[in-house]
Amino acid sequence: MGKRITTVCGDIAPEQLGFTSMHDHTFVDLRVTGKYMEAMFPQVTHEMVEFKPENYSFLKTGTYLMCPELQVVDDLEGMVKEYGYFKALGGQSVCDPVPSTGRGDVRKTKALSERTGINFITATGIYHETAIPQEFRGQDVKFYYDYCKGQIEDGIDGTDIYPGVLKAALATGTDTENNAVEACIRLTAETGLSTHIHTEPMMDGDEIVALLDRLCEKYSVDHDRILICHMDNRIAGSVMVTDYLEEPEKDRTLDLNLQKTLLEKGYNIGLDTWGMPVENSNFFMPDDFERLKALITLIDLGYGDHITLGNDFSSKLMWRAYGGHGCTRFITFGLQMMEMLGREEQIHKLVYDNPARILAY
Repeated sequence: MGKRITTVCGDIAPEQLGFTSMHDHTFVDLRVTGKYMEAMFPQVTHEMVEFKPENYSFLKTGTYLMCPELQVVDDLEGMVKEYGYFKALGGQSVCDPVPSTGRGDVRKTKALSERTGINFITATGIYHETAIPQEFRGQDVKFYYDYCKGQIEDGIDGTDIYPGVLKAALATGTDTENNAVEACIRLTAETGLSTHIHTEPMMDGDEIVALLDRLCEKYSVDHDRILICHMDNRIAGSVMVTDYLEEPEKDRTLDLNLQKTLLEKGYNIGLDTWGMPVENSNFFMPDDFERLKALITLIDLGYGDHITLGNDFSSKLMWRAYGGHGCTRFITFGLQMMEMLGREEQIHKLVYDNPARILAY
């Protein structure tokens, strides 16, 4: 029996996947994260984060998740229009690795697929500690394993829709996050589904590598079945903002040490936050020129067959309808710049071959 890829509308053959974004989202419910951020920043008032044009700049500092109107995305008609831009540029499939504890109504994702003709692959799994309900925190590996296995075997939330990937997170490396990662990697060993891991820049890179190495060895999982997400968020983070501003010899240069370590070990990495609208004076977020330079550098080092692309499209602040780049920025900037540089032959791996290999099981 040949390998398959599980979409929200059923299984397809890997060759049916086509041009794929490996990290964009559809319908989300991030109210738990919003409450956490409200407790952290009580001085931020509702008026400051109200979703209106005069607040867009402030919302882009990262406070957008404190806006009730941006915590939940459930507008099917709006999403049909947004993903219509992706399809018009040749997009055929999207991996939407939102974990169970942050997902909206998965039936709407199926309706979106039927309306647009785009294949959507969704996930089961557990998000990072501050983004999950209290009852999911502090559980052991078996709890997360049983929860995810139930959705793999019985469908998501009582539907006939099945996950096509596993999702966990390493934001701060708590026991909750580590146990959820272990549960997912164990299920990768048993089912063949790939494990996708959300990361945050504050999580120590050596700890990420050590944990993944240990768990892949424990469960005899090939590193090729693991995709570490948001590895582009770290490429400009090696210099502190205050040092950069006050010390003339400090420069903002690419730091690709962690990415190269993971790729050398055979893991897949995602450069998947193209066009991310976060601007904050307290830390550096890479811009898309830096993302593109990182991508080209890693390709030229021979790692192109283990890199995937996406935008992490997840908030209305990113929608074209509200002045954002939508779910197409890695295409309209990244891939079009690669074509301009005469690198067309490198694109196929990134959006066809690598996604099909990772998603097939």
